[in-house]
Amino acid sequence: MGNEREKRPPPSFLSLHSVECHHSSNSSSPAGISSQTQISSFYSELGISLDAYSRLQQAVYWAEPDRSITSVSMSTSPDNTTFIIENLKESYQIGEELFVMVHAKDSDNKFKSYGGDFFQAKLFWSKTKASVFGEVVDLLNGSYSVRFLLPWVGEAQVAVRLIHSSEAVEVLKRHRETDSDRVYFNGYYEGPGPDKTKLSETVKCNVKWDMNGLESMRTGDCCCEYNDPRTGETWRCKRPKSLPCSALVHHSMGGYRNRLTYNDKMLL
Repeated sequence: MGNEREKRPPPSFLSLHSVECHHSSNSSSPAGISSQTQISSFYSELGISLDAYSRLQQAVYWAEPDRSITSVSMSTSPDNTTFIIENLKESYQIGEELFVMVHAKDSDNKFKSYGGDFFQAKLFWSKTKASVFGEVVDLLNGSYSVRFLLPWVGEAQVAVRLIHSSEAVEVLKRHRETDSDRVYFNGYYEGPGPDKTKLSETVKCNVKWDMNGLESMRTGDCCCEYNDPRTGETWRCKRPKSLPCSALVHHSMGGYRNRLTYNDKMLL
């Protein structure tokens, strides 16, 4: 990643990026009040208020590409991306701050216009093995401001590393939301069969939660459920064809389903 030096005023770290919510004019109607009450009640059951949940969502907000990614060349390139040490001085005092601005570019050397890249910035000095990570703030326009606190006496260097491009982050997020059953487990059942034979079946199991791959079998006698007294979790296994739920003897790791497309793999 290139290192350019330019004298500019340090960026402000006091601005907050927030989303405004506008209510319609009829929000005070009985229907609107009822809907709001139901929403608040839902979050109360989760042990968190709606206001606290909204603040939490804003705190963990991560920007996404604002367009369809049709080519791998549109992703952020660590080779073309540059950073600038802001207002560079000859020397600094311990406790001062050093500001860096990162400008993301794609593989075609074009400036990015949206955020979401996962950058890691480090201030270090190899001779003393000293290092400290900086605070990276996404400006949501393809640029990222970094603030370092200078904690030691001596020289220091700045390194900025691209962990994942915004396009790769989007791939990971999509697969997290749609392929949460990519890790699955096997449940092993054993029991007596006809004529003193022994029956055994192996079925798919997973922790019980939405989108774990077994949610399509919610109706009827689709599954067997087991409570783990140690963790409090509920496990769900597809019901065996010939054996009762009580015939479960043990379970093990089943495997991993890799559903990444070719483009997904290239972006990662």
